[in-house]
Amino acid sequence: MNSQVDIRAGAPATALPTLKTRAEAVATVRALLPRIRARARQVDADRCVPTETVNELMDAGLFGIVAPRTLGGSELGLATLVDVTAEIASVCGSTGWVFGVLAGHSWLLNLFPIEAQQDVMTNTRALLATVFRFAGTVRPVPGGYRLTGGEGRFCSGVDHADWVIIGNQVLRDGEPAVPTFFVIPRSDIAEVVDDWFVAGMRGTGSKTIKVPEAFIPEHRAVRMEDMAAGTSPGSRVHRGAIYRMSWRDVAPFSLIGVPVGIGRSAVSVFAESLRKSMSSFTPEQIAEQSATLTRLAVAAADIDASYAMIIENAARIDAAASPGDLSAEQRARIPRDWAYAAQRSRHAVTSLFEAGGGGATYDYSELQRVWRDANAAAQHVAFTWDSAMSGYGRVLAGAPPAKYGPKGR
Repeated sequence: MNSQVDIRAGAPATALPTLKTRAEAVATVRALLPRIRARARQVDADRCVPTETVNELMDAGLFGIVAPRTLGGSELGLATLVDVTAEIASVCGSTGWVFGVLAGHSWLLNLFPIEAQQDVMTNTRALLATVFRFAGTVRPVPGGYRLTGGEGRFCSGVDHADWVIIGNQVLRDGEPAVPTFFVIPRSDIAEVVDDWFVAGMRGTGSKTIKVPEAFIPEHRAVRMEDMAAGTSPGSRVHRGAIYRMSWRDVAPFSLIGVPVGIGRSAVSVFAESLRKSMSSFTPEQIAEQSATLTRLAVAAADIDASYAMIIENAARIDAAASPGDLSAEQRARIPRDWAYAAQRSRHAVTSLFEAGGGGATYDYSELQRVWRDANAAAQHVAFTWDSAMSGYGRVLAGAPPAKYGPKGR
């Protein structure tokens, strides 16, 4: 690992390590897994990932996986992000989710004007959360914008965030509203509402935030149209093709490793339980478990297939020289595979939970927690089966794309 000088105005060279390869990043996170695993039950009970875990991930340089090298990051790409997120989620789904948001969504910051990137990255340990659908009114004022009545749910990892990227729209009298992303400092948040009481993924702390009023400088705004077209200000600053990709094709890669990692956890937990119970079985008794053993094998295959689909898409984006390297079919395949991976992982975990018997229903059961997390993670709007599959079918059939996408989280 090495440190490197970046382009932040007046900022010293980062003291955080950078990671040279995908293999190094995976090895680095695996060294942390025993401690993350040991805290998983407490994360679920406390409904928050501990600061201790966040600091360990930070000190290891893992939050900088997709950040540009010119901003002190490792710039290792989406495949590495998926791998590291899945590794973490394989021992704690909530921790994997928070990591995915805080590490992966930093990519959105790199699409903003360089001044906004410098505002945030002057603090080498700064972390960003996101709320893509943020209520309130935004109007232009001299030097920027005025947000009033701001409120948004599902702000995962906000307990650890220094900044938040929010999605709203700029209103001008007599003109159409302009959907826009903004980046605001934590100090603008007047209240973090402790309302994250949920069935699964309890530790993500995906709470509601309120911003009654805030001034947002002009350079901390980017039109969604530019982010979707790959023509955002950041696309002219950073050389990699990933910074010219549509944000819709990239952002959910930060989270899709979570359901895959949770699926791996279920397979591991169930296999270990079966191994212990069968250790004293006779050959005849083992033969009687053929249906259960087959169920385990199918679940493992589903998880492996889901990972393979996602990593192929991520690697394709990482290898692209320009956004035009992806065909319309390949772009439609990305959300198809997000949904497929999340829902097949959910199905695989549920299949194992069904075979877990009455013991799996207890709160102390790791399989029960994993099952809750798998179902909660698959509820994310980016993993919606119907819209993703119909969208891909439209491309194959030569039909025009759907005008409206799914709504929700």
